Amino acid sequence: MATPRPLRFSVVLWWTVAILLLLQAGLMWSGRAELVQQLAVQQQLPPADAAGRAQQMILANTGIAVVLAAAYLGFGVALFKRHSWARIGLSAFALLHLVLVLGSGAVFSVHTILLVLGGTAAVLLWRAQSTEWLTGER
Repeated sequence: MATPRPLRFSVVLWWTVAILLLLQAGLMWSGRAELVQQLAVQQQLPPADAAGRAQQMILANTGIAVVLAAAYLGFGVALFKRHSWARIGLSAFALLHLVLVLGSGAVFSVHTILLVLGGTAAVLLWRAQSTEWLTGER
């Protein structure tokens, strides 16, 4: 039996979130010089310290983005293979992502878009059609 439409849409939305996370990380690398300047001005750091702090921030954000994107992509593939455990894993990673975004206080337009996409994907993931298909009832 074919994958139900809500589950397909959910996985595509999760994969979109993964791609946006990776794009956002790439943009941080390309805007590294601006981040160094912002840190130097806002935190009154010497240029060398600002550069080191910017490097730390970019590496940490890139690492988190890669882990989350890999989880979203991997769990999406597992869902298409009809592994019901992947839904719980995906939900746990989405909750972790939500806590990270809200805990950082960085609710910018990109984060808002990611939250809307993730919220929509989570609702579709737990719809009755998706549940029935994943549990083998359909």
